Amino acid sequence: MYKWTKAVVIGITAIGIIGCGGKVSYVDTQDSAEYTSVGIDYHDIEAAVHKSVQSLLNSEYVLGLENKQVLAISDVINDTMQQVDVRELTGKVARAMRKSGKFQLTNAISGSGGTTDNMIYNTRNLRENDEFNQYTTTEKGTLIAPNLSLSGVIVQRNTRVGKKQRVDYSFTLTLTNIKTGMVEWDENTHIIKVAPNSKVSW
Repeated sequence: MYKWTKAVVIGITAIGIIGCGGKVSYVDTQDSAEYTSVGIDYHDIEAAVHKSVQSLLNSEYVLGLENKQVLAISDVINDTMQQVDVRELTGKVARAMRKSGKFQLTNAISGSGGTTDNMIYNTRNLRENDEFNQYTTTEKGTLIAPNLSLSGVIVQRNTRVGKKQRVDYSFTLTLTNIKTGMVEWDENTHIIKVAPNSKVSW
């Protein structure tokens, strides 16, 4: 019994030593494409954002703007077989839009592609709370409604090509005038990947 226990302990220790031998290292984002996968990764999001932002900022609509527009992030549909953080995509696009100086982003209202700051409404519930100085609460009618909505959809299509599989991703973003319902701008980015069938699990 003692010999068996000793052998088990030695075996576990050896596995632990081998496991600790693997070194974890940082990879620069510019070089990380070497370690890409067939799924949607950082580089795919960056590519979609870059193309979309360049298209938007150079569009006739944006170039003709004279005043800042208030933007709300609407719904972004993830029609893929993967867990995709759509807010990473819309967040990067919205950040670039704000930096252009022609847009402001509201957190008072949003769809699935954005984030609503609950504190905006929680603090307004303090108006009838006697524990708070009512002169310091926010009065009614101060929120600014958006006049533009940014929505989108991410689509995935798989096609078998012999012993490999082609995976097509389509990123579509649309900017809509909330008052008129008219589309002011839209852009579609295609990303295509090919991998052995064994590397594609969906």
